[in-house]
Amino acid sequence: MLDWRLSCLLLHAAVLLLLSKGERMCPASCRCEGKIVYCESGVFQDVPENITTGCQGLSLRYNNLLVLLPYQFAHLNQLIWLYLDHNSISAIDALAFHGVRRLKELILSSNKISHLHNNTFSAIPNLRNLDLSYNQLQSLQPGHFYGLRKLQNLHLRSNGLKQIFVRTFLECRNLEFLDLGYNRLRSLTRTTFLGLFKLKELHLEHNQFSRINFFIFPRLSNLQALYLQWNRIRSINQGVPWTWQKLQKLDLSGNEIQILDPAVFQCMPNLQILNLESNKLSSVPVEAVAAWTSLTAISLAGNAWDCSPSICPLMGWLRTIRDSKDISMICSSPKSVQGERVVDVVRNHSTCVDMSNVFSTTALVIVSSTQIGNITTRPSSADITDLTRTESPAPTSFIPELPFEHMAFHKIIAGSVALFLSVSLILLVIYVSWRRYPNTMRQLQQHSVNHKRRKKARKQEQDLNSQLQEYYLSYHSNSETMDSLVNEPRPCTCTISGSIECEV
Repeated sequence: MLDWRLSCLLLHAAVLLLLSKGERMCPASCRCEGKIVYCESGVFQDVPENITTGCQGLSLRYNNLLVLLPYQFAHLNQLIWLYLDHNSISAIDALAFHGVRRLKELILSSNKISHLHNNTFSAIPNLRNLDLSYNQLQSLQPGHFYGLRKLQNLHLRSNGLKQIFVRTFLECRNLEFLDLGYNRLRSLTRTTFLGLFKLKELHLEHNQFSRINFFIFPRLSNLQALYLQWNRIRSINQGVPWTWQKLQKLDLSGNEIQILDPAVFQCMPNLQILNLESNKLSSVPVEAVAAWTSLTAISLAGNAWDCSPSICPLMGWLRTIRDSKDISMICSSPKSVQGERVVDVVRNHSTCVDMSNVFSTTALVIVSSTQIGNITTRPSSADITDLTRTESPAPTSFIPELPFEHMAFHKIIAGSVALFLSVSLILLVIYVSWRRYPNTMRQLQQHSVNHKRRKKARKQEQDLNSQLQEYYLSYHSNSETMDSLVNEPRPCTCTISGSIECEV
């Protein structure tokens, strides 16, 4: 009886020892750290079988996985995160993730996935982060993300996406970050982002949009950052007015925008950061400048700025923001100032003579276009505040005066003083010469008198010579006349021009 009990105890101890060793087993070519397993050697074509069942984190990055089979990870029901990026996965079975309900992070980026089954991720409802970027997906359908109501971050960058069907993200009610950048999207509908009430950051950069109507983003009431840079956007507008109360950052750089619609910025009362670099802007309407009531940082380089008085509202507003001024703005027209910095042209060429008046006009437009009680003002100079208090009529538009009407008073004074000093200097030289060198002055006077006399004599001689006329002789060129002149002494009359006569 005692031997039997001892045998049972030994058998039980052996089983416990084997189980404990099994829990501590680590696959070959892998690295195990507690409940975390790293199998990143690049030799695996399938999921290793002898991974401990208590594994909470599994990394199979940089391997040669081709297909994810049904229930591939079911024996790892404690998994919290799973990294499968940088493989060659081209197909995922609809039941591949069944059995890992506790999974919160799934990375499938940099693979060859071109198709997803509906309800592929429905078996992991606790998923918070899903990365499908750098794959070959061309379209998204509503069933692809069914059941992911706790998903917070979704990465779909660089997939070649061309189409997003209606209500694709309807189940992602807690989504806060969505990256659709570097795809081939050309258009969006009003129902594309339906259900994303908590979305805070949206990336749509490097797509193929030609125009953007901000009314296609309805009910994104919590959106804080919108990235639309490097598309082909020529125009932006706001359809039916509605307010983006929490939008703080807007990036529109690298597009082909020529004109800014003031209505767009009037719907963004709390916008703080605006990037308009590398567009085709030549000026900014005064109404748009007036809507930038809370803007603290702006980028304007790389545009075709017109350095005429139309630039004055923008330059006047730039004086009020606290961050460093955008000195990289370059003039594109007129030709006389091409290539120069806008700041230098405005300062040196008197394009905007009184910048404070320009911005005061802009401030008055703000007062006239919105209710004074609803305006969120920035710290501004005292002269702007005083002008806003005293001026009751508010102009509806800013008409810059022509440059010739802004004749600076100090220039007139400087010219008059210069003329006066020049005349005084000449008179002083004459006076000093007369007082200090009298002989020289007499010689100059005598030389002047002699010069006048010689000039008068030459004039008289020219007059006398002009009165003289040529002498001429009348005769007949026949032989008889010649004989008579030679042989017979007859009187002959010679006539000289004038009234002088003589007999020969």
